[in-house]
Amino acid sequence: MNDRQEILHQLDTEAESYVFPMLDNGYYYHGDQKLTIFRDEKRWAILLEVLQFNNHENNIDGITTIANVFGNCLTGWNDSDNFNFFASDNDVETFLYDVVNYVHYLNEKATSIKVRDTVIPIQFDKEYYTGKGIESEFENKVTPWEFLRGLIPEHSHLFWLTRQEISNKIPLDLPEFMTLSNWHHPDLALGEKPSEMETFHQLADVIVTGDKTRYNTKEINNTHWTNWPEGGAL
Repeated sequence: MNDRQEILHQLDTEAESYVFPMLDNGYYYHGDQKLTIFRDEKRWAILLEVLQFNNHENNIDGITTIANVFGNCLTGWNDSDNFNFFASDNDVETFLYDVVNYVHYLNEKATSIKVRDTVIPIQFDKEYYTGKGIESEFENKVTPWEFLRGLIPEHSHLFWLTRQEISNKIPLDLPEFMTLSNWHHPDLALGEKPSEMETFHQLADVIVTGDKTRYNTKEINNTHWTNWPEGGAL
């Protein structure tokens, strides 16, 4: 098993290479996230998934699950296969383009979308979105990123990769050990590194020791999309 410093060094190196997820990526509106640790006595891997909307897309494919992998036993790398598109239109286009405000918005004729094989009804009610803390940018329109955030957390599970889907990069026989839906994430835009976070020091300890109680950080979870307002701003 690698020691803690080797694990943190890999995460820092990938952060410097813009592979470690940046939750306020200027091209993506952040939605949700998941961190999964896999380990046995000799091997380890981390799967870091972020659910976001690509602001340069004008259709349902803007809803993107970006899955990055780290570890000492990977059989595939961080490349174009990291970008996954599980949502699709159902009968009609989900988003239309407003030529006045230069923004895409929910098509009033759309009633649902499909995520994998699950049909999800579309919500247009502004109170539904405000109830989730989503402030509408336009009085009579719902933007794609507002729509995405409205799907969270009830439908987030549909956007995460299955164990089989990630087996091309993380060996299928490596057991899943621990999962987090929220944690304290480094602000890469400000130059923070994973190794500077107590959270990732403790997760490295968990990987090395196999003791989940090593993760007891007092750092405040900051992964919620409201903490990353610069995401999608470019």
